[in-house]
Amino acid sequence: MNAFALSGLLTGISSLAMGLFVLSKNPAGKLNRLWFLFTASVAVWGFGGLWIAVESQEWTALLAWRIAFATGVVWIPVLFYHFVNVFCDLRQKRSLIINYFIAAAFFPFILTSPLFFGGVRNVFSSFYYSQPGSPLFHLFFVWWAWLVVYTHYQVFKVYRHTSGFKRNQYKYFFIAFVLAYASGSLDYLPIYQIDLYPYGNFGIVLYPIIMTYAIVKYRVMDITVVMHKGLTYAILLAAILIPVHAAVLISHRATPFSIPPLLAGSLILASGLYIVLKSPRATANLTFGLLCVSASVWLFGFFVIYSTTDSDSAMLWGKLLHVGVVYIPAIFYHFCVSFLEAPRSGKLVGFCYAVSTGFLLLLSTDYLISGQYKFFWGYYPKAGILHPLFLGYFLGIGTVSLHKLYRGYKEREATDVTEATRIRFVYWAFLLGYTSAIDFAQSYGLELYPLGFIFASLWVILVSYAIARYQLLDISFMLSKTNLLPYAQGLAIMFSFYVVTVILIKAFTGSARYLLAAILLASFVICAELLVSIQRRMERAVGRALFRERHDAYETLSAFSKDLVTILDLTNLNERFLGVLARVLNIRAVSLFLLDKEKQVYALAAAQGVKPEAINSIRLSSSHPLTRKLALTKAPIVREELEYTSSAADEAVESLKSMHSEACIPLINKERLVGFCNLGPRARHQMYSTDDLDLLTTLAQNAAIALDNAMLYEDVKNSQLLMRRTDRLRSLETIAGGFAHEIRNPLTSIKTFIQLAPERKDDPEFISGFSRVVNDDVHRIERLIEEI
Repeated sequence: MNAFALSGLLTGISSLAMGLFVLSKNPAGKLNRLWFLFTASVAVWGFGGLWIAVESQEWTALLAWRIAFATGVVWIPVLFYHFVNVFCDLRQKRSLIINYFIAAAFFPFILTSPLFFGGVRNVFSSFYYSQPGSPLFHLFFVWWAWLVVYTHYQVFKVYRHTSGFKRNQYKYFFIAFVLAYASGSLDYLPIYQIDLYPYGNFGIVLYPIIMTYAIVKYRVMDITVVMHKGLTYAILLAAILIPVHAAVLISHRATPFSIPPLLAGSLILASGLYIVLKSPRATANLTFGLLCVSASVWLFGFFVIYSTTDSDSAMLWGKLLHVGVVYIPAIFYHFCVSFLEAPRSGKLVGFCYAVSTGFLLLLSTDYLISGQYKFFWGYYPKAGILHPLFLGYFLGIGTVSLHKLYRGYKEREATDVTEATRIRFVYWAFLLGYTSAIDFAQSYGLELYPLGFIFASLWVILVSYAIARYQLLDISFMLSKTNLLPYAQGLAIMFSFYVVTVILIKAFTGSARYLLAAILLASFVICAELLVSIQRRMERAVGRALFRERHDAYETLSAFSKDLVTILDLTNLNERFLGVLARVLNIRAVSLFLLDKEKQVYALAAAQGVKPEAINSIRLSSSHPLTRKLALTKAPIVREELEYTSSAADEAVESLKSMHSEACIPLINKERLVGFCNLGPRARHQMYSTDDLDLLTTLAQNAAIALDNAMLYEDVKNSQLLMRRTDRLRSLETIAGGFAHEIRNPLTSIKTFIQLAPERKDDPEFISGFSRVVNDDVHRIERLIEEI
């Protein structure tokens, strides 16, 4: 497959995939259908280019050109112009009809007449390219180019007079298609005898990528793509195709002598990657991973050398494999220092890396590698004049490192038996691995098949055993009865599949090939497990690398979602909920409306970024169109999308506008609308993507539970307060009754004295006796008042 065929394939797949996805989101939408037709026409040209590039006969190549142009190229500018008319609301219906008529008029000439394509010629010693048949083709090219330029001009005009997120939509739209058309138009050059290889097709692949980004960020065409998932699956596809392609290449050049180092290198590289991925921040794990990479470079290089018959290629790879070899001593010593946590070793580590780099620079000369030997298994690099010096450095630093491990083992043998055992395993593993240095003997003319790959493999196997048994490098394999049950089930399923595979092989080949069935099944299981693991890791890696801000926001919101239910104070919960939303999603204004159970209306509970007095008077009943829609759909409402629906939603739209809401998130708990959260415009004019709304829906579910709990807690507190007030009133009533009784008795005597005093004022005994009684009763009342 040549480059033109590859570019056509990529163009066809990317354009068709984008078109189908957009159409699937809204098959009835006019804009979506036009987009699909446009991308389909581009895909036809892409697949047509693939057909053209692989044709070896003139007449079939000419047929491919005719079909690709008649069904694809001629419709590209017209459909593009039609799409822009709708997308930018240009309303140029007459001009659109004229251009469709022109495209239809060209169609039969392209498909059948020699006036359009006069023939084909071989270009770049690779494939056939079309030639103009008459001025009709030049007329077509002028019309095609003019319509493309005119359409871009219309988009640019609209862009200049638009603001807000629409401006960003038009900007990305314009950039995507300028790049695509500018690069794709280069395909016309060889038609006009300008033999510049048509690499322009690769530029066409850019427009689906840019448009996808625009859809994610600015909701072009009211759809949303999970872009990082798309990238993940694209990378995953590459992760599948690249090894398959590599396997095909290997199968063509592999020999019995080159396969062993290839297998050993693959084993070592896989082990190193596994250990690094388990703890990527640990220095010991990183250095061990680098050591595995260096060893695998050495072994892969030998695979290529043993497989090639070209002396120049063998010489090149003989030097390239030493890129890994020269750094093995430095990385090994660095690993030992980090593994043993040895202090004051930084200077020697730096010195080792500097020496290794010096030997690396010598690879461009003949001082380290001066030529090559030709042995019975293949070529082998020949030692140069300074190679003994490198060999001494290699063995010397290796000896120092092994001695350091041995000393570490002895120092911990008496104090920490487990740690000493771990170090002992590392020591023996690396002693075996360093035995691979016997492969340097062949560089001095010893014709003995290199067996270093055996010791390197044993090194990795022993380290893997130490990891499994002694949790080396802080990695452990935890097995229990609970964990073993799925494995037992898996083995039972595997056995069943194995039997089925044997039966199928026997049915198709006539013999039961048990080994082949086992290899096929094992390969399938390993690949399936690896791909699932890789896909998950890749999603996280792509999210962190390309969408760091979104990834961090999602992590923060997910963590906060779990903490919500622990907050019972309603005021604090409201403030924290809105504060996290506003900060993480860069929302300028956010407000929360909760149900007032007594009045059965939704009223403002909290707000940020908007003046409370502006929306404080808003009260929405449970029968209001907005609250009814939220309770019914139980899904977020985007105001912009609601504006495109029927007029019945007008009252809901007006309510959202009055609350400064771009999106409204319902808070549902136990099939009841507890409240809703209004999200205002975002700081960077970003639209709320499907991913954002999905995450907010999950957050809203936990928030609804937390808010409902907090409101119930508030009700309980209010009830307790009311009960305490009632108890106090009852106590006061009891006290008041006793107080009245205590006062009534002395008041009776005072009242009697006052009533009898006028009649018996001349009775001294009465007056003096009652005076004492009245005086005592007055003092009694005074004491009661003081006590109260």
